[in-house]
Amino acid sequence: MVDTSVSAHRTLSSESRVAILELLEERGAPVPLTEVAAAVGLHVNTVREHLDRLVAGGFVGSEPEASHRRGRPRLLYRALETPAPVVPEVGASEHLKRALVLGYGRPMDCPAETAERDGRALGADLVRDAPPQGDQLGAFAEHLTALGFSPEVGSEGRTVCLGSCPVRDLARARPEVVCNLHLGLVRGVLAGLPGPWVVDRVETPEPGGRCVLHLADRAAVPSTHPAGSTSTTPVYMPIAHE
Repeated sequence: MVDTSVSAHRTLSSESRVAILELLEERGAPVPLTEVAAAVGLHVNTVREHLDRLVAGGFVGSEPEASHRRGRPRLLYRALETPAPVVPEVGASEHLKRALVLGYGRPMDCPAETAERDGRALGADLVRDAPPQGDQLGAFAEHLTALGFSPEVGSEGRTVCLGSCPVRDLARARPEVVCNLHLGLVRGVLAGLPGPWVVDRVETPEPGGRCVLHLADRAAVPSTHPAGSTSTTPVYMPIAHE
């Protein structure tokens, strides 16, 4: 499990996010995005990104404004007295399930190869518009936490243990698809974050164990390796799930 104190520190490492949180605490009531932006002197889009990070970190809550006007109600933001626990990102989990059901329900020659390639594309999409961060492994762990993998970065920073599977039911039924989709996903996420690390391989655990990602220096990985290129070489490993 990611150290919540570390995750909180990263969320509050931005002076702008701290200013936004202090504003919401002072107001003591839900505040619309435009008012927050005006009060802290930042562009609305920038404030929206900061608020998304604060919501994801459990420091801020959001709710639709009660209104009888036509159209989508605007969101109101409020500071939470007690930070909420980080929970898996439901949208991401549902996206994975939908991709599996729609994309791999039909027979195909190389489902493992296709799944790994599609997973990398999905991972790259997830981090394409993410705010830049200095700590690649920290950002990687935060993304994996949001996806429901309950990651734990090894003490030397060369391994990441995955404590849970967000689609375990599907993994049991189609491991050759699900495990490769997940491997491609984590490769796409880490490769899309600025830094030296890429996912080299996944260690197959004993039954009931946890998957372990082994990292490698990007510069040392051959261009033909799936971790450092667009190669579609099959990488299926029969990973056991609880």
